Amino acid sequence: MKPPEELPETYNSGIRFSSDGADCSVPLAIDSRNFCTFKCVYCFGQNLMRNPDRNPALRQKKQLSIKRLEKFLNRELKDPVSLAAYPLLDAGVPVQLGALGDSFDQREPYTRWAMQAVKLFIKYKIPVRIGTKGARVLQRPEYLDLFAQSPEQFWFAFSCISNSDELLKKVDIAAPSATERIAAMKALSSIGCKISLRFRPFIPGISDSYPGSPNAWEVLIDRCHEAGARAISYEWIFLNRNNTPRQESLNQRLFEKMGNPNFGEYWKKNSPKESAMRGKKLDKYEMTMRIKEKVLGLGWTFGISDPHYREENTTFSCCAFPDNDPWFGKYNRDQLTRVLVEGRRAYDEGRPWSVTFSDWVPDWAKKIKKRMCVSLGDAHTHKKYQYQTIADDWRNKWNNPKKARGPEIYFRESLVHTGTDEATGDLIYKYQPWV
Repeated sequence: MKPPEELPETYNSGIRFSSDGADCSVPLAIDSRNFCTFKCVYCFGQNLMRNPDRNPALRQKKQLSIKRLEKFLNRELKDPVSLAAYPLLDAGVPVQLGALGDSFDQREPYTRWAMQAVKLFIKYKIPVRIGTKGARVLQRPEYLDLFAQSPEQFWFAFSCISNSDELLKKVDIAAPSATERIAAMKALSSIGCKISLRFRPFIPGISDSYPGSPNAWEVLIDRCHEAGARAISYEWIFLNRNNTPRQESLNQRLFEKMGNPNFGEYWKKNSPKESAMRGKKLDKYEMTMRIKEKVLGLGWTFGISDPHYREENTTFSCCAFPDNDPWFGKYNRDQLTRVLVEGRRAYDEGRPWSVTFSDWVPDWAKKIKKRMCVSLGDAHTHKKYQYQTIADDWRNKWNNPKKARGPEIYFRESLVHTGTDEATGDLIYKYQPWV
């Protein structure tokens, strides 16, 4: 195979705060490049956050400089993102590697970018949650030997949406098979690394069952358990409402592999008018509860990143970090997953409970501009919101129950507003069970 071309090391936004930071326990994200070579049909990064169809600048492939990464970890950079991130690093909050792309894809054997990055994470004692499908690279002896130097500070969230190697070939186009990913789980857990199953997006007809395997989801979880996984992060599929022709084509290919060519029409019909269509909450209930019961029976930590049933998390982290873990128990708690879980616990115990904006908004969000986390689109919108912080954006949504990303609609009425905080003017919410 011909070695890939060298990339300009100008991907400075490879170190950033996640656009999902409002309900995320690991808001600080790191990506090696602005693209991924696995070409998964349902790719979150390509379809929403960095869509080359809408942003021609993203067609230039770039890489994060390892020198810049080390300067960041050594607290040398002075840009707004770095300055806002340093208090999190100092507090031991984990970072996520591989937020919008896989650092262990086919390029890694040539570039060794991830190998160099891991050496830096070990040097600076940074806990790292690695989101990956890169089983072939990760089973190489030189990588296993590297992680074995400090296995306790690495958490591998292996993304795997189906137990079927054959089905995965059709949707995870260039990624390793389920069997390869499970083998990598076993190899890494055997040296002491922490392993979870990233069962997201959960796709009907691919994740739950398919011809010849009516309980494929359960078989996959059992296989991962045998390989050393002890946690799950779970989320149903969502679809983008405003697709480009390329995205529509990819979606249709996915629906055909699901065995339901009309799935998109059904999902759109049963989703509120928000950009990310998440379907009907009731449709997800039975499978969500079955998966939770299954993994709790195995002694796993249960995490759900889907806004529907977020209160079912067993910790305040949808990555399912245990609270008592010496490295990953220091995850960020200033976020809405904690709010939902606390509200649910208070309700179950019969305690009065309410929450307002200042009770959960993280300090970093007050320092980071919205444009640093999400694309603002056209020049007019960019000019209008160029000075707005991400905390300002969240506060606007918090105080408008009719907004699609406001708490009431986003969490499907698990949080409902009950009044106004006289001191701040912000709405007060309480938890209610969804019926």
